[in-house]
Amino acid sequence: MDTLAAVCERVAANNSRLRKVNLIAEYLKTLSSPDLARAVRFLSGNPFAGARPAVGYAALVDAARAVFQWDLEITRTCLREVGDLGEGLALLLTGHTRNEPLPLAEAESIYMSLSSARRQAEKFEILHGCFARCRPLTIKYFVKVITGELRIGLQAKMLEEAVALATGAGREAVRDAHNRSGDLARVALAAREGRLEAIEARLFHPMGFMLAKPIDSLGEIEDPENWVIEDKYDGIRAQAHYSNGKVAIFTRGLAEATSAFPEIESALSELPGSGLLDGEIVAWQEGRALHFNVLQQRLARKVVPLFLPFEIPVVFIAYDILYRDGLLFDRPLEERRALLEDVLNGRPEPLLLSPQYRAHSVADIAELFDAARARGNEGLVLKRRGSLYESGRRSGQWVKWKQPYATLDVVITAAEQGHGKRATVLSDYTFAVRAGDEFLNVGKAYSGLTDEEIRELTRLLRASVIGRYGPVLLVRPEIVLEVAFDGIQKSTRHKSGYAMRFPRIVRWRRDKTPAEIDTLDRVKALYEASTAPLKNYAPPSRGT
Repeated sequence: MDTLAAVCERVAANNSRLRKVNLIAEYLKTLSSPDLARAVRFLSGNPFAGARPAVGYAALVDAARAVFQWDLEITRTCLREVGDLGEGLALLLTGHTRNEPLPLAEAESIYMSLSSARRQAEKFEILHGCFARCRPLTIKYFVKVITGELRIGLQAKMLEEAVALATGAGREAVRDAHNRSGDLARVALAAREGRLEAIEARLFHPMGFMLAKPIDSLGEIEDPENWVIEDKYDGIRAQAHYSNGKVAIFTRGLAEATSAFPEIESALSELPGSGLLDGEIVAWQEGRALHFNVLQQRLARKVVPLFLPFEIPVVFIAYDILYRDGLLFDRPLEERRALLEDVLNGRPEPLLLSPQYRAHSVADIAELFDAARARGNEGLVLKRRGSLYESGRRSGQWVKWKQPYATLDVVITAAEQGHGKRATVLSDYTFAVRAGDEFLNVGKAYSGLTDEEIRELTRLLRASVIGRYGPVLLVRPEIVLEVAFDGIQKSTRHKSGYAMRFPRIVRWRRDKTPAEIDTLDRVKALYEASTAPLKNYAPPSRGT
C-alpha cells in the first residue's frame, strides 16, 4: 500500500494523461498476480467485497483523533482548511504514527474487516489500529480508497489503458472484457495470463450498461422511422439478475442494491428459469412515475422498514433482456424485445414492461416527448432498429433527448483547477444562490463553457481570491452563471441544505449582477414541487 500511495501521489501531481497512464502501468508491472488484482481494485475504488460499508466522516475522524489526541473543533477547523479528508488526516497524524509498512494484502484484510464489522466500536478499533501504525502518506490514500474519492485524475478508461499496457494486451480487448465482467481486477489477471477471451459475462456478476448518446436537437434524427422510442425514466438504472429464486440487483455503478428493494426482489424470485433484465427503478404512484426526489427518500435508508414499500412504492421498468438461457448481446433489439415480452407480459407491479412507440417524422417525436414529460418522465430514448447491446459503451445506436428540469442564475463562490488539458485553468466552479445577505452554495459544475470563456474566467477569478481550502480557491461572489439541472435534492454537503442534480452551465450571465440571481426560496419551491404528487411536477414559474 505504501508504494501504491507513492504512485498515486505522483499521478495526482502530473497533468499529462499519457504520463498518468504510464506511471500506473509501470507500477502494475512490478506486482505479483495477487497484488495486481488488489491494486486494480483499490485504484478502481472497489476495495470491498459487495456493498461499500458505512464508514463515514465521523468514524474516520474519531479513530484518527484517538491517535493524535487533538480537540474535535480544532481538528474540524484543520480539516476544513485542507479541504480533503485523506490529506487532512495524514497531515494531522504526521509524527504520531509508528510509520510501519502496510502491504497490499494487509490493506485488503483491513478493508474486508471493515466490510464485515457491524458495530461502530469494531470499526473504530480497526481504523485506530491502522492509523496508529501506518505512514501518513499511506493513510492519506487508504482513506481516499475507503471514501471512494481518490481524486488523482485517474479515469476508468485510463486505468483500463494502464492494465493493457502493463499486461501487453490490446486496449479494446481489455475494455470489452471489463464491460462484460464488470471486474477490472479479474480482467487484469486474465490479461496477464493471455486469456482475455475466456472472460464472459456471468449471472450475478454486474456488467457494463449500454448507454445512450445525448443529442442537442431532434433535428439530428434524420430517419425517424428507423428508431424504436421509449420514455426516459427519472430513476436509477439497474440490472436484475435472477435464477431459480435467487436474485441480485445492481446499479449503474455496479454496486449491489438488492436489499434496498425487497418488493422487487420478491417479484423477480418468482420468474421462471434464469435471466438478466436491464431497466430502471422508479418511484411509482397510481400508475405514474414520480420525481427522482421521491425515490431519493427511499435510497437514503440504510435499512428498509416493513412499511416503506407501501409509503414510497417503487417499480422495476424493464426495457431490455441480456440473458435467457444464454447471453443475448449479439441478438438484434427486436429479438431481445420479443424475449422480454415473453418473460414479463401479464406480470403485475412491481415488474413492468417499458412501452415502445414509433414515429414517422420529427414532429411525431416531439409529440412523444411532450407526452413523456406529461407522464412525469425526463424525455425519450431512441433505439435504432436492429441494434445490438454494446455493453459499457455510449453508442450512437441509442440516443436520448431530454430538457433540463429548470435553470437558476447563480454566483461563483469557489473554483478549482481542472484535469488534463484544463489542468492550468480554473474550470470547476462551486456556485450559490441568495439567502438574504448571504450566498449559500447549491452545487458545482465544470461543463458548458468554451475554452476561451474558461481562460477569461480563470484570469478574473484568480484576481478575486479571498481564501482557500486546500486546492479550492474561495472567490468574491461577483460572476453570475445560468445553470441547468435535472432536479433539486436535500443535501448535508451545502449550508443551503440543497443540491442540484446533474448541473451544467448554460451560459455566463455578463448581463446580471449578484443581486439579481435566484434565491434560496426558489430552490425550496423547486424541491417541494418535485416531492409533491405528480400533478405538481411542473416547476414553479420564475421571473425574467
